[in-house]
Amino acid sequence: MRGRIVQANSGTLFLDEIGDMPLALQTRLLRVLEDQEVIPLGGGAPIKVDTRIMCASHRNLTDMMARGEFARTSTTG
Repeated sequence: MRGRIVQANSGTLFLDEIGDMPLALQTRLLRVLEDQEVIPLGGGAPIKVDTRIMCASHRNLTDMMARGEFARTSTTG
């Protein structure tokens, strides 16, 4: 079974309530966005993906970043 990111290849993946995502998972998602590839669960060769990610949250992500509760990329300042 293919993961959601691979299923969304050449399209858009919507992630609702991104502020509730655990920090470790946020870090993995950032790596996928930077490298534009995913490694299937259980190993295997990396799969190149071209996926647009759209997210929503009811939380104040800027405040969460300041408290270290939400991952920050180098491009978010």
